[in-house]
Amino acid sequence: MPEPTSPTPPPERLSLRWALILLAAVVAGLLAGLLTYAQSRNWPASLLAALGASGAALVGLPLLL
Repeated sequence: MPEPTSPTPPPERLSLRWALILLAAVVAGLLAGLLTYAQSRNWPASLLAALGASGAALVGLPLLL
């Protein structure tokens, strides 16, 4: 007869605070990328701007919220 195993706990959910921070970082990256592309028509520069804005938002927003 097999021994009963303890049920595994459910994985922790992402907190609302971090969900909002990640959403704001994605929005900031999209805005920066789209505005850069609209101004310069240079997709590598817009990608770099989007990544930079997203990274800056991920670093700065946890301190503010």
